Amino acid sequence: MKISPTGPPPLGEITTEKPKKTESPGEGNFGEFLKKAVGGAGRAKGDVPASTVKETIYPQVAGVQSAGIANRMEAIGRAERLLNILDDYSSKIADPRYTLKEIHELIVGMETEKASLLPLMESLPEGDGARDLLNRILVTASVEAIKFNRGDYLS
Repeated sequence: MKISPTGPPPLGEITTEKPKKTESPGEGNFGEFLKKAVGGAGRAKGDVPASTVKETIYPQVAGVQSAGIANRMEAIGRAERLLNILDDYSSKIADPRYTLKEIHELIVGMETEKASLLPLMESLPEGDGARDLLNRILVTASVEAIKFNRGDYLS
């Protein structure tokens, strides 16, 4: 079966030739501008290199910001350890091969991690997503420790 067009294509003529390149008014200028910006060539008198601006405008904030990031990273690391303890706890509490005395060691470790994580969580700003997540982890650990110490798992 042969298909033949009944009329011209709706959007113009289809050709196999490549379209001609048109010169735009700013063509080539971006490459030159980029070379000047990176290499520093052709800098105007009032221009200041980006690295100098970065170092001179915010020297005090850089120290505060890095301390905040360090606290956040330490808090996340401790939260991960607490989550690992909670994971071990949940697997051992369901396994009848482990005694409550063995599981109690996990509860002690959980409470120790919880005590070290609380000040780190409080150092994070209100409304921070990490702070909210840490709060949920701490509440979960507290509830499990209370339930274990109360004797909910004796039966």
